[in-house]
Amino acid sequence: MTSGAAVGTPAVFDPVRFTRQASRAYTRGRSRIRDVFVDVYTALLTAGTIGALAAGLVLALREQVALAWSADSAGRTLVDPPSFSLPDGAAPTVLLFAALAAIMVVARKLGPAAVSGPEGYWWLSLPVDRRRMVSGRLIRRLVLVWAGASVLYLPFGFITDLAASVRGQFGAAAVFGLAAVCAVLLALLRQVGAGPAAPGGPATATPAGASRTAPGPARRMASAPLPGLLLLAVLSFVPRQAAAGLWGPALVTLAAAVALWLVGRPRLGDIPGRDLIRGGAVSGHAGSAVYLMDPNEVARALSADPGVVVSSRAGRWYAKGGRTPFGALLRADTAAFLRTPGLWVRPVLLLSLCMTLLLTGGRQPVPVQLALIAATVFAVVPALGALARRTAIMPGLDLLLPLSLGVVRLSRTALPAAALALWSALFCAVLVLLGAGSPELIALGALAGVGFGASAVRGAYRVQPDWTAPPVDTVFGPVPTAQTGAMIRGLDTTLLALVPLLLGLFLGYAPGVLLLAQAGFSAVCVLMVMYSNPK
Repeated sequence: MTSGAAVGTPAVFDPVRFTRQASRAYTRGRSRIRDVFVDVYTALLTAGTIGALAAGLVLALREQVALAWSADSAGRTLVDPPSFSLPDGAAPTVLLFAALAAIMVVARKLGPAAVSGPEGYWWLSLPVDRRRMVSGRLIRRLVLVWAGASVLYLPFGFITDLAASVRGQFGAAAVFGLAAVCAVLLALLRQVGAGPAAPGGPATATPAGASRTAPGPARRMASAPLPGLLLLAVLSFVPRQAAAGLWGPALVTLAAAVALWLVGRPRLGDIPGRDLIRGGAVSGHAGSAVYLMDPNEVARALSADPGVVVSSRAGRWYAKGGRTPFGALLRADTAAFLRTPGLWVRPVLLLSLCMTLLLTGGRQPVPVQLALIAATVFAVVPALGALARRTAIMPGLDLLLPLSLGVVRLSRTALPAAALALWSALFCAVLVLLGAGSPELIALGALAGVGFGASAVRGAYRVQPDWTAPPVDTVFGPVPTAQTGAMIRGLDTTLLALVPLLLGLFLGYAPGVLLLAQAGFSAVCVLMVMYSNPK
């Protein structure tokens, strides 16, 4: 060999490509064609069945929406539309904005850029550019968000946009999918703006090719929540325009998604490693909870917020202690309840959303408005059971207290019941101001709130469904009674406390008999929390 001969350079080892190839080879080796065929067949059969049922529901709801929005519609309503004229499609636009804002919030809790635990500890400690490590999963998430949002928009668009053609509805669905992608990318900008990773550990080692400069004022403003909400508010108007055949705003949406990606993609390497691992852990936790159909675990997974500062609220009052064991426990539960971060965010937002839909939805029939109020209540009640869900993780600790289990549950119920009584009274007060009925409905709502608080605690102590129990044969076919009984725990008492309230709203006033019935139903809910068997 001569001295001028070329010397071959060794191939560069790519840990990301090697890990993914090995993972795919392992998955293919353990998968059989028969299992894949059964899974695909089951998925297609399920999708076809759900689609057939959804089609009938969509057609029925289109008739109700057409009746509510017709100019000559007459009939009694709980809340009359405002005297001034609103633009067409105000209520659907509000719902789209709420959906996009929810997507952005949930995406930030899940990352959106994330790695699993093993990937984080194997990859992030290497002195290589970590952008390739996280961009693949992020792109897959963006594609899934676009597809899921587009599919879910179709029934919504057919129900709320009666004048659009079928082609326009599919175009609007694709545009709404792009708006959902923009929401996820806004969450990515917030994740990028969380701060540079600090050196000092495997999860936060500085990779090669990644900058570690502090973000400037423009980037900090771009990662703030207010500009993102303003952009989502603008994008919530675009799907209906696309359904009408105006594709200029749709191109603006596409340009916004591309611009957000071009801004966030180069700074993927600046995301702290601990945030990437946290996003992967939350994603895995939430995905497993959804697979097992456990709403409590979903709420626990999504309630984790590392940026929240520990509160010392009610510290002096808690330090005084209690004279009795029940007083001490009630004082501790009160302090913990007041220190729970973001406790009133969901109740306040859903109350505002419900009132907005009642005002902008046209002359809706009374059953439709009552159904909207009931849906709001069912969505708000679990939010006030956040503290009880934490204590339910270790139920054996309640047995160590020098109190009976029923008294412990009563202490857990006190603060959620008081908070939901206040929320329900405020809800009914707003309805009374809008002309829904007499002021006695405020007292009716406060009494119903006590039952709602008990339902929040009852649902928080819901046991996981036993999927090993066989279904029971009935005249309607096999019914999984064991699983159904565990999943409706908490929803049953919410419905029990909600019936007198809906009856009072339907009548427009609350007679004394109805107030007594509401107090009795709420007392039954509290007793069910205290003395019902958790199994």
